Amino acid sequence: QTSMAKMAGPTASLARVSVFLCLLHAATAWVGTPLPLTRLRPAIPAAGRRQLPLSCARQPGLRARRDITAAAMEEKVSTIAAWEEEYRSLAKKASAAPTPDKGGLFGMMGGMLGGKKKEEDSPFPSGLADGKGRPALSAPVVDGFRVVKEYYHQLDSFTQGIHWDNGVMYEGSGGYTNSHGTRVSRKILETGQTTAFRQLPEKYFGEGITIIGDKLYQLSWRTNRGFVYDKETLKLLGDFTYPHEGWGFTTDGKELIMSDGSEKIHFLDPETFVETRLLTVRYLGKRTGELMKLNRLNDLQWWKGKILANIWELDRLAVINPENGIVERFIELKGLLDEKDPHYKQFNKSDRCLNGIAYCDVDDRLFVTGKLWNKLYEIEVLEGEADRIEAAKAAPPTDYTTSAGGFDPLGMGK
Repeated sequence: QTSMAKMAGPTASLARVSVFLCLLHAATAWVGTPLPLTRLRPAIPAAGRRQLPLSCARQPGLRARRDITAAAMEEKVSTIAAWEEEYRSLAKKASAAPTPDKGGLFGMMGGMLGGKKKEEDSPFPSGLADGKGRPALSAPVVDGFRVVKEYYHQLDSFTQGIHWDNGVMYEGSGGYTNSHGTRVSRKILETGQTTAFRQLPEKYFGEGITIIGDKLYQLSWRTNRGFVYDKETLKLLGDFTYPHEGWGFTTDGKELIMSDGSEKIHFLDPETFVETRLLTVRYLGKRTGELMKLNRLNDLQWWKGKILANIWELDRLAVINPENGIVERFIELKGLLDEKDPHYKQFNKSDRCLNGIAYCDVDDRLFVTGKLWNKLYEIEVLEGEADRIEAAKAAPPTDYTTSAGGFDPLGMGK
């Protein structure tokens, strides 16, 4: 009995090790590859604008779930594999295209010197300074907002842009770790239901979207490549390139208008994708009286002849004059996001920031949402409301003044 008791310890330990190895083997077989600890328990990403996407096999939207049959999962994965092959085919065509002859070193120098002239980085745009070089404009008015209606928004969509077209809400998203991945989709506004979507290969981090006619255009972040789809079927029609990052996207109906995360806005021909104009966005500081550049421009939306722009990590929109780049107004949206909601507390400010603007010009409806938000909002802009609230905060209490309007904090004049 004593000998058996001495053997009990090692035997129990061996049994525990065996059970652990069996469980590890089962987990490995389920995923298909050995699992590092970070994949068993994904951590919330560190602060930063974005993370590169996971592979399609690791996208949360493709993991086996109880409500999805094995056959449905297999069909979904095979569809995405077919889509990826289409993107690879486009890349092969692009690499096989002949490289234009630059004419050697002197030809390259000539192209640089005689190429398209960019906007001068002057202190003030033409016509916006007085005779003494001071800005001849006022600081932007700051508007407020009122929520008209709330709609459901897909929780795992890392929104990079939305667009309203003919009664359909389109959305472009990026491949953030905790999202459903990079995709472009069609949705029913009233229910938030996705009626069609297209997943992009893992190398592309999706950005802003816009529509001209029957074509939907989508940017990618750092791969310098955009895509063109049929807006009804989401069939891939072609692609285009650009020499900078892609962030926000919109159109005035004639040109494509894109931001790159800086203070610059690029205008492109929608057929040739040649840049036709470059705009620098500036605003007059209310306290400094100086004209300053407004950088970190994100999603864009053409709105009543102006360009609306998200500003990365800020709860406000900029209303930009498309002719001179001057910010004419700001729309303050602080308070729209309920930061006490447990859903948002798991993400840092960058990963749950305001991003996504759409506009229906038929009945004058403005929509906004954000990354990983659970709601999409229709809002009404209240002109000058934020300025009025700020002025009221700065004004002395009414009981500090006399009936004649004088300042009397001690009530001596009563």
